[in-house]
Amino acid sequence: MIHHFPLFTTDQSLSRQDFRNFFLPFSKVIKEKVATATDVYFLEDTCQIDGLPVDVSQRSLLKEIFIDISQTHTPVANTNCLLFPFSVHDKQIVVALVTGIDSLLVKKVGHDWLQEIRDTLQQEFLALKQAGIDPQTGLLNCAHLNTLFDTFPEGEHAGLALVEIYPQGRTAMEAMRHARHAAAALKSFIGERAPLHHIGQSVFAFSCRNCNEASAAHFGPLLVSFLKREQFKRVHVGYSQGEIVHDRQANSRQIFDEAWLALQIACKRGPFSFCTYRSLQNSQRHPLYASDRAILTRIQPHWMQLDQFALIQLHPSQTTDNIYDRIILNQVDIKKFKGQDNDIYVLLPVTDTRKVLSLVRKMLKSIPHDKKVNSTVAAGIAFFPFGDFKKSEMVLNCRKALLHGALLGEGMLTIFDALSLNVSGDIFYGEGDLPRAVKEYKRGLSIQPQDVNLLNSLGVCYAMMNRPRLANDCFLKTLAVKDDDFISWYNLGLGHEAQGNISGAVEAFEHACKCHIDDEQDSSNVRAELPFQLGKIYCQTGRYQETLDILVPWYNTKKSDPGSGRALRYLGESFHGVGRIQEAMSWLQRAIRFDEFDADALSLLGETYLDNNEGDQIALKLCEKSIELNPMPALLYLRLARAQIRCGYLDAARDTLRRCLRDKATKGAAWFQVGLIYWKKGQKMRARHWFSKTLTHEEVGTNWHKQASCYMTELQTK
Repeated sequence: MIHHFPLFTTDQSLSRQDFRNFFLPFSKVIKEKVATATDVYFLEDTCQIDGLPVDVSQRSLLKEIFIDISQTHTPVANTNCLLFPFSVHDKQIVVALVTGIDSLLVKKVGHDWLQEIRDTLQQEFLALKQAGIDPQTGLLNCAHLNTLFDTFPEGEHAGLALVEIYPQGRTAMEAMRHARHAAAALKSFIGERAPLHHIGQSVFAFSCRNCNEASAAHFGPLLVSFLKREQFKRVHVGYSQGEIVHDRQANSRQIFDEAWLALQIACKRGPFSFCTYRSLQNSQRHPLYASDRAILTRIQPHWMQLDQFALIQLHPSQTTDNIYDRIILNQVDIKKFKGQDNDIYVLLPVTDTRKVLSLVRKMLKSIPHDKKVNSTVAAGIAFFPFGDFKKSEMVLNCRKALLHGALLGEGMLTIFDALSLNVSGDIFYGEGDLPRAVKEYKRGLSIQPQDVNLLNSLGVCYAMMNRPRLANDCFLKTLAVKDDDFISWYNLGLGHEAQGNISGAVEAFEHACKCHIDDEQDSSNVRAELPFQLGKIYCQTGRYQETLDILVPWYNTKKSDPGSGRALRYLGESFHGVGRIQEAMSWLQRAIRFDEFDADALSLLGETYLDNNEGDQIALKLCEKSIELNPMPALLYLRLARAQIRCGYLDAARDTLRRCLRDKATKGAAWFQVGLIYWKKGQKMRARHWFSKTLTHEEVGTNWHKQASCYMTELQTK
C-alpha cells in the first residue's frame, strides 16, 4: 500500500499559460506596485510588439530590448515604460511591458529597485496562481471561473460549456483518480485554446470566444464522442452563450445559470448527451418543435374530403415581406392560408410532381420583387399520401423540406423525402436530443430502407445511447449496401472496440484504411483520427512495429494539434517493445509531460530507468506514483516489485507481488521475482523452487525463462 497524500503540492513555477489565464490579476498587481502605470502587456515573442498601440518608431527599440532581456533576464527602464522578464517552464521567458510610467521615475529608478520589484511580483504571481488552482486536478478552480468573462471585450459573444463526466468510484480516492483522468482527456481535446476549470465532483467548464449556435451544435457531439472513445461511462454537456455587456457580473451569472440548466436537461437524456440552452429557450419557435395547431385548424376542413393533395409552405427570406396578397391563384380549387412570420401555405388537390412544381414556380414568378431588397422565397412541398405519414403531419413535413432546402441555398424548392428526415434528425442530434433524432432516422429508413447516410446516422445515435449491438447492426446493414463505405467501417471498429472485440476492431479499422474517402469535412476529420485508433489497438495487442509504422508518421503530421499527445505513451511502449529503449525513454518522458496522470507511462518509464541504470530510486518513485493513479493492473505491481527489489526493499516487494501471483499474465514473471527475493536473502532452496516454477510456466527463449535458467545454473554449480 502506497501512502502519499493525493493532492497536488504547491507549484513554485509559472508557465506562459499562467500569464494568459491570470492576465487581469497579474496586471492589477503590477499597477499597484508601480506608480503611474497605465497599461500592462505580457509578451512571449517579438512578433507581439507589432500589435501594440505604441509609436511605430518605438517598436524596433522595444524588439531590441526584448531580445537583450531574453538573454540577460534583467529588468529594463526605457523612456516611459518598464520591462520585467519572468522565467517560465522550459527555460522560456515572458516579458511584462508596463507603459505610462512617469519619465522622472524612469530616470531615477536603479537596477536594484527593478530587481526587487520583479522578484516581489514573481512571488505575488505565484500566490495568485496557487489560489486559482484546483489541488485535485491541477486545473483552474471556481474562484478563477467567476472572473472568466472579465477579459472579454464588450460586445463579444462568449460561450460556456459545462461537462459532467460522472465518476463511478466507490471511494474518495477512486473518484479523485477519475477526475484526474477526465481532466487529462479534456486537456488533450481542448489544448490551450480555452482555459479549463474543475468545478468539483467531476464537473468541468471552459469558455468559447466568438462562437455561434452552429459551431456549438457541431462541437457538442464531437466532444461527447471523443470522451466516449476514451472509455468514460457517462458524459453530459450543457452549453449556453451570450453577448458581453456592461454589467459583466449579471451577464456572466446568466450564462452560467443557462449552461447549468442545459446540463441538467442533458443528464436526463441518456448516458452520452448534449444540450444547448438556446434549443430550450426557443422551443416554441423552433421549426421542429413549434405547434401546428393554429394552421392545422384552418387547413383541415379543406383536406378532409381529399384522398390526395400537395401542401406547400412558402417562406420569404425577409420576415417583413408580406407576400400573401401578391400570390395569384389561377384555379378555384387551390387554397392559400396565412401562417406565422408571413409564411403562406397553399393546398393543391393534385399530387403529380411536375404539375405541382410548375404551379409553384408560376406562383413565385407572380410575386413582384423589390430590386432594392435582396429577398427570396423558398418553398417546402409535402405530398399526401406518402409512406405512413398522417395528414396532420403534412405541415411539419413542409417545415422539414424547408430546412432541407436551406442547406442547398436560398430560395430553393424542396420536396419532402427521406433526405429531409436525415436533415431533421441531424438537427436533433446536434442539439443533443438523441431519442428524437433516432425517431427521424427510423422514419427516413421506412421510406428508403437502404439509405447509407440514414443507416450510419442511426448507428451513431445508438452508439451514443450505449446500445452497441443495435449500432453495429446499422453499420453492417450499411456495408451490405456499400461494402467500401469508410465511415461505416470506422464506426464498426469503434463499436467492436467498445464491446471488447479487439480482433473485430482491428479488421474493421484495416478495412477503413483501404476505403476511398470523399472530401466532406466530417469524413476528413475521421480519416485523420483513424491511424491513431488503429495504432493504439496494434500497441495493445503487442504488434509494436506496426504501431510505429502507423503512429510515427501520424504524430509527425499532427504534433501541433492538442490531441496528438495521446499517441506519446503508445509510441513509448512500442519503441520499448521492439527493444529501442533509449527512444522509448524519450517518448515516455514526453508522454508524462503531456499527461502527468498516465499511470502506464509512469510505470513503463520506471522500468526503462531500471533496465538502463538511470536511477533506481527515481524508478521506484515513478512506479509508486503509477500505482497511486491506477491500482488495478497487475503489470504495474510487477514493475513496482522489480524497483523495490533493486532498492533493497525485499519484504515490501514480496507483499507487492501477491497481486501479480493471482494474474495469469504476470504470474510467471512474478514467480521469478519471488525467487529473486529469496536468492538475495540467501534462501537458496526457496529460490530454486520459484525459479523452477518460472521455467515450467514461461516459454523457452522468453526473458524471464532465460533469467530463471541463469540463476538455476548458478544455484546448481554452488
